[in-house]
Amino acid sequence: HPDMMNKIFMIQQGGISKATKTVNLSEDIFAGLDFTLRGDGRKIQHTEYFHLAKGRDLGFNTVLLFFSKLSAGTGEQMLTRQMARLSQQMGLPEALTLYYAHGGFYLTQFLLSK
Repeated sequence: HPDMMNKIFMIQQGGISKATKTVNLSEDIFAGLDFTLRGDGRKIQHTEYFHLAKGRDLGFNTVLLFFSKLSAGTGEQMLTRQMARLSQQMGLPEALTLYYAHGGFYLTQFLLSK
């Protein structure tokens, strides 16, 4: 799994597991939401690494299945209390960034395709 988390902080907030099948699609996103909502000066650092490996199947059905999984996870995120609480605590620039990086992307794609 590509995510690396501080074990002590994650245990203090109750771990990252959720009790439903669909929420488990995005457990790393929910871990980040919970981590940010807990505050206490906790910071999330984003670091990217390039890893080159064997190519994957990029057929239409494979890509469609992957994007279906992403959009289902985003839909579940938009319905949660964590997302509502986080959006209430943010300023306008951060709230707009969160909106477009999550559910707003799919809504914009839908509206532009009409």
